[in-house]
Amino acid sequence: MPEFTGGPYRKRTWLRSNLPWFLINLGVAKKGKDCEKKDGSHEWYKIDNQSSGCYHCEVVKTGKLWLQETKDLLSL
Repeated sequence: MPEFTGGPYRKRTWLRSNLPWFLINLGVAKKGKDCEKKDGSHEWYKIDNQSSGCYHCEVVKTGKLWLQETKDLLSL
């Protein structure tokens, strides 16, 4: 589950999770370009078994990065 505070695109993520789909498809509250370029951090989700996507921006990386976030949360 994404966190909605502490990053440059978190408010957009909140909007995307609360707006009707037709508004999102029109481009309202679209994802940002790259969290790290805006002094933020990525939060990963599983796209498929080989790719991870950021909840808040358009960055997609190869690897199971969502598993590392799960391990980090469990160690708290």
